[in-house]
Amino acid sequence: MNACAQIAWKRPLQRLVLVCLFMTGSICVTHAEVSIEGVESKVRDNILAYLQLDDETCDAPDWRVRRLFADADKQIREALEVVGFYEAAIEKTLDTSEACWRANFIIMPGKPVLLRTVSIEIDSGDAQDSELINTAQKCGLNPGDVFQHANYESCRRRINRVARDRGYFAASFSERRVDVYPDEYSADITLHFAAGKRYVFGAVTFDQAVLDPDLVQRFVTITPGEAYDAERVRRMQRYLVTSAYFDQVLLSRDPRGDPDYDVPVHIELTPGKKYQYNAGIGFATDVGPKLRLGVLNRRLNPSGHQAEFEANWSKVISDVGVTYRIPLDKPKDWFTMDAGYKIEDNDSFQSDLFTTGIQRVQERDNDWIRTMFLNLRLEEYETSEIDKDRSKLLTPGVSYAFVEEDYPPRPLSGHRSSARLLGAVEGVISDTSFAQVYGHTKWVFGLWSGGRLLTRAEAGFTAIDEIDTLPASVRFFAGGDTSVRGYAYKSLGPTDAFGSVVGGENLLVGSIELDQQVAEEWSLAAFIDSGNAYDELRDFNTATGVGVGIRWFSPLGPIRVDVAVPLEKDAPDDYRFHVTLGPDL
Repeated sequence: MNACAQIAWKRPLQRLVLVCLFMTGSICVTHAEVSIEGVESKVRDNILAYLQLDDETCDAPDWRVRRLFADADKQIREALEVVGFYEAAIEKTLDTSEACWRANFIIMPGKPVLLRTVSIEIDSGDAQDSELINTAQKCGLNPGDVFQHANYESCRRRINRVARDRGYFAASFSERRVDVYPDEYSADITLHFAAGKRYVFGAVTFDQAVLDPDLVQRFVTITPGEAYDAERVRRMQRYLVTSAYFDQVLLSRDPRGDPDYDVPVHIELTPGKKYQYNAGIGFATDVGPKLRLGVLNRRLNPSGHQAEFEANWSKVISDVGVTYRIPLDKPKDWFTMDAGYKIEDNDSFQSDLFTTGIQRVQERDNDWIRTMFLNLRLEEYETSEIDKDRSKLLTPGVSYAFVEEDYPPRPLSGHRSSARLLGAVEGVISDTSFAQVYGHTKWVFGLWSGGRLLTRAEAGFTAIDEIDTLPASVRFFAGGDTSVRGYAYKSLGPTDAFGSVVGGENLLVGSIELDQQVAEEWSLAAFIDSGNAYDELRDFNTATGVGVGIRWFSPLGPIRVDVAVPLEKDAPDDYRFHVTLGPDL
């Protein structure tokens, strides 16, 4: 068997690529080294992308290597001009040997060409389009900047794209010019854009046969005659895709010219299977292994009613529930009825809870989901040997929820927020009177390359005469995987005379976490969590945990493994491991 006798460098920061094809013998192909000095790494990478010589191997014919070496000057100058250098000086040598060859380039890029004038004008008729004007103003082409052709092309494409999204289908550049003056190290850019007439929405038609036409019309969020906006069309499409009624949504738009200037929209809908089955397994330190089973009837009738059954099991929390949904006037506007039974047995309390209720779910214009509800709660609970009781509550309330993120499963920007207000009045079916407000928010911010800052905060406040009259499931606890790490699940809060954690009226918890990507699917993290549940502010004792962790963004979703150390001297554990599976937001 033949052996590879030669190893060479391809680039200053890249090792050679060695390919061996084993058939009857061994054929080894070694890439030669192309050395480029005198320019920064981004410019060097751009040169290598233009340089045909960089693709050649050690066994390339000598005549081809020398021809490409002779052409290298032209290719290097083209690459430099793209990034603003028009008067570069190039020194080059070609070293050859029996084993391989090596090309060396020393580049003196010279003085860059700067933008002298930038004239970008948008003509959108009598009614000036602010979106188009703002797009032009934010192009990033400013006098004094180094002229880079890529930035110019990006600006031109962005204006075109925004114009089409805004319904200017006949738009074009009336003038598009770049004048470069190498002797003066300057360049002038002229972009004059004639938007023309803005098109309007035409009729919206559907091709489907499983739902009432009146129900399908609830997804139409545009009005014929309104100014065209592609984002509103995409939003309508998202509503259809996420409705659970259809497996495929095909949308076509055909702008019509004079005299109509409208855009009819036709949507072809492929219905999904009537039944959707769900099953899943998971693990979290707080509750151990988890199992989920569910079935959804996506179309009980042509009116689009839905019914869902779901069961969840773990060693700590298990529940079963049914939900019936009736669609209303808008895409995410529902009337729901549900009933469920939940068993929870943790270190702080045991609870058997039956709930039933009605909800009105509605998406607001600001993309927040509002839910108004009226629930009946029947609970038997025990927090300690002396705190056992049965509770009956009729709780009206309202909740709000919002989520926004850029690139799941590892978003670099976004947040998830929710808020809830509920209460009860003694004598109106309920055993006690109380009012409670709770809020939770989590934010993600992108930092340096591959770095993120994750912040989390939650707060809850209860107005009640005696906390002992409030069932365990409505009290506040802290500690656990998603609360204060370093402490067990729901192990923090006010205690009774025997030292048992019984839960509190109020809650304050915050967290700051930094994570840094170290590989395509892996990140390392460091964090600090702090907070507690309490009755009176004067009794608020902060519990704090610090730790480090590793994140694996697996095909099943992000998996987080943390080790946290509690800072309090009397903490029950020296450290705790926390394992969770699920999205960051």
